[in-house]
Amino acid sequence: MKYQGKSIIQNKKCSTWTARPMINGKQVYISGRTQKECYNKLKKALQQAETSIISLPTIKTSVLTLNQWFNQWLELYKINQVKETTIKDYKKSLTYINEETLNKDIKAITIIDILTILNNIKAERQKQKVYELLYMLFDKAFKNDFIEKNIIQNIDKPKHEKTNSQPLTFEQEREFIKVCKQIKHGDYFLICLYQGLRKGECLAITNEDIDFTNNTLTINKSINDNNQVDTTKNKQSVRTMPLFEKSIEILKKYKDVQGRIFNFSPKIQKTTLYAINKELSFHVKTKDLRSTFITRCQELSVPEFIIQSWVGHRIGSKVTSSVYTKSNKDVDNKYINILNKQKFD
Repeated sequence: MKYQGKSIIQNKKCSTWTARPMINGKQVYISGRTQKECYNKLKKALQQAETSIISLPTIKTSVLTLNQWFNQWLELYKINQVKETTIKDYKKSLTYINEETLNKDIKAITIIDILTILNNIKAERQKQKVYELLYMLFDKAFKNDFIEKNIIQNIDKPKHEKTNSQPLTFEQEREFIKVCKQIKHGDYFLICLYQGLRKGECLAITNEDIDFTNNTLTINKSINDNNQVDTTKNKQSVRTMPLFEKSIEILKKYKDVQGRIFNFSPKIQKTTLYAINKELSFHVKTKDLRSTFITRCQELSVPEFIIQSWVGHRIGSKVTSSVYTKSNKDVDNKYINILNKQKFD
């Protein structure tokens, strides 16, 4: 749908409708819960612009503080554009910036101010998140001519060594399964393992997602940290995958459940995992279960593009092999023995 040549499109990440017309030389963001609501808002904005009545989100004073710009940046570029959890992350990162810098004119902020903020953050990943937020804020301010340059470009991005997940060995897998069969909510963790699901994807499963006739499982939503139904991690994550025999055996027990099959909060998920780890001779993270699934598929020579379609990775992505797949000592020994028997003379 269009109004005076201005397109109205649906946001891919949620159900809202948006339009981004240029009005009085400024790009304005307009959104509505329905296509009609967005259309009416767009129509009103353009009509008001013709009579110079429209109130644009412009800077009313000669001083624009970092905190003021953050709030405007969220409103103009992020709200209704990204997931609520992402907005929450931005706001959390802002708390690491000292009050003096937040209330400072963005034009007056120096590299020393930024380095001081970053150097006071001990957690490497959080330091990186604050850097990324500041880079986005200064980049947009520069492109909107609020500042003469993006000073963050002159600061090296903090390094963060990501801790990859670790697949279970065959022995650890057997121990994990045994514990899960004896503990409340253990079925949830077994489905994560048997299907290679992300924790939010598994929490969101309903009986409508399960097809016992064709033995398939559809993943089209997730549960966020606030225990709310949310979109999947990305568009590749929406998929229909095979329902494997061990999963079928578990899920048939829940055929009469209305709504979510595993209807408990992420907080309960964490406390249950804590209880499981107390019973194990090793430590496991939920992400390790997904890694175990991918690694087992690799060990059985399942083609990588098939694995990627099952776990919701982009076809051709390096993430599947570089992040999730690790060498298994049991499998290594098998091939070591084969190679040892070969004669090279």
